[in-house]
Amino acid sequence: MIQLWNWFRRGSLERGLDRELQYHFDRRVGDLTASGIPEPEARRRVAVELGLAQVREEVRDVWLTRWFRDFLYDLRFSARSFLRSPGFTAVTLLSLALGIGATTAIYSLVDQVILHALPIKDPARVVLVDWDGDHVAGGFGSWNLMSYPICRDLQQQSQFFDGVLCRAEIDVNLAAGGDPKPVAAEIVSGSYFPVLGVGPSLGRVLEAEDDGAPGAGAVVVLSYSFWQAQFGGALDVIGRKVLINNHPMTVVGVAAAGFGGVDVGAVPALWLPASMYAEALPGAEDLLSSPIRWMQILARLRPGVSPAQAQAGLQPWFKAWLPDNMLRPGFPMISADRRRDYLGSTLTLTSAPQGHAPLRRSLSEPLWVLFAATGVLLGLACLNVAGLFLARGSARGRDWHPPRPRRFPRPDRPPAPCR
Repeated sequence: MIQLWNWFRRGSLERGLDRELQYHFDRRVGDLTASGIPEPEARRRVAVELGLAQVREEVRDVWLTRWFRDFLYDLRFSARSFLRSPGFTAVTLLSLALGIGATTAIYSLVDQVILHALPIKDPARVVLVDWDGDHVAGGFGSWNLMSYPICRDLQQQSQFFDGVLCRAEIDVNLAAGGDPKPVAAEIVSGSYFPVLGVGPSLGRVLEAEDDGAPGAGAVVVLSYSFWQAQFGGALDVIGRKVLINNHPMTVVGVAAAGFGGVDVGAVPALWLPASMYAEALPGAEDLLSSPIRWMQILARLRPGVSPAQAQAGLQPWFKAWLPDNMLRPGFPMISADRRRDYLGSTLTLTSAPQGHAPLRRSLSEPLWVLFAATGVLLGLACLNVAGLFLARGSARGRDWHPPRPRRFPRPDRPPAPCR
């Protein structure tokens, strides 16, 4: 900042420098003339002795570093050159704009879909729990489905986890003082918000007490964006009654701004506790105690525990859990071969700082291929610009002709007589 300020004050600084140097110059000249040296000779000696030109350059470099000054000079020269050939400038800028614009747009998409971590507390410790083997029991949903009982049982594995949550995407009909309309929602365990470390922007979030006996937690938490769009950011939304599939529920909070769930491309309008599954999923069977698969499970590892360590440590517990799960109501009758495959199942833990995202899974490879293609496009644009500069330089070289040397008469030849 000081250097920029000095640049704008350069005129006054130059005048002050000239006065200072002139003072030292005159004083030194006066000393030499007093010793008997003629004034012209004294001035010549002082000019050589002081080296005024070099002093000026050194002082200017203190005011403003040379590279910045040279940069401004080069920038001014480039601007003049481009203004003299607007056609060349337009083609160059268009080539670079296409390459840089396409690459930037695709990288932004890759970052949001693949690389961007969830806006939660310490996302690096979040893992996705998956079932590797024959599930046997049926289910409904998208991908990586587990039953609610295993989610509850995994919450007791505190030697590996700081918390375990389960969630499922659903669609519900919401009426908030008007006609019902379908909205995206998530039905979650009471540990959902505490495990993710997401707090409320208003009111409170869902808690373990909301996810107790079936039908006990008739409450909802709104997403921040839905609260702004549907309720206009009204502060008195807490305590309002809304109808979810014609069942009255109470709004108890608004989630923190910027949090839109754990699925990329699927921002829910609201969250419901799993205890309200019968109201959220009309006609559903007992989902809280049956082996039916309908939810995804994410967990937060304890500090110092890696996914591989937790996965290896969970296998003995899971092997003992599998036979107990067969005793649950609704577990199907299976053959001996399938029973063997079922009992050979294992749990897999995958690091999931970006959450659970079927969209990411399906688009990951195409997006990386598209990003590589845009990188090639940017390289071609740079090559095109380089070719344009080479062609321009070559054309200027052809147009330039060196000056013809003057022809003097040969010494041995007398000059031609004047006519």
